[in-house]
Parts: sequence; C-alpha cells; structure tokens
Amino acid sequence: MTIDLTAIIQAVIALVAAVLTGFVIPWIKSKLDDRQYEMFALLVRTGVYAAEQLFTSEQWKEKKAYVVDLLKENGYTVDATAVDALIEATVRELRIEQGQAAPQVEMVEAHE
Repeated sequence: MTIDLTAIIQAVIALVAAVLTGFVIPWIKSKLDDRQYEMFALLVRTGVYAAEQLFTSEQWKEKKAYVVDLLKENGYTVDATAVDALIEATVRELRIEQGQAAPQVEMVEAHE
C-alpha cells in the first residue's frame, strides 16, 4: 500500500513560503532602499524564470543554486533564509501565472 504525500508536501511548502515571505521580505526591504530592493527582486524573478527554462522539476537544487549564483555575480550577499523565501514566493507567483497553483487566500480579521 502506497500513500501519495505529494499534496501534503506541496501544502506544507506553500505554508512555509507564505510565513517566511511575511517576515523575511519586510526584513530584506529594511536592509535595502526602494530602488535596491526593486533591482534585487527583479533579479530574483529573472533568475527563477530562467531556471525554470533551464532545468527540470527534479533539478530543484540546481535551480536554487542558479538563482543564488546570479545574485552573487551581481554583488548581492543576503541571508540564505531570506533568499529562499523570496525564491519560493517568486516560484509561487510563476505557478499562479501558469495556472499551476491557486492564488493564496488571506485571512482577514473582522473589526467591529
């Protein structure tokens, strides 16, 4: 008997990416001015899109290394956790654009 845990693993990854993104991206923004952050985020996005074209889905380590190397080549040295969060958020955006993932629903607290 085999149990397919793919959906559960994908949900956990999405949850971790969402939590990290909620805390790490503001931290990155606090370290960079607006223009630097825009350039950094654009470089990550470009790297993620290029890695998606260059590597197979099984080569996720190579994809991540490609983006990290691209950042290093352009003079960025950022905490690995911060880069991971931004990469995961960008991959999620790409998946949503491609129709491979549903947009995240945010919980909003009701105020009376």
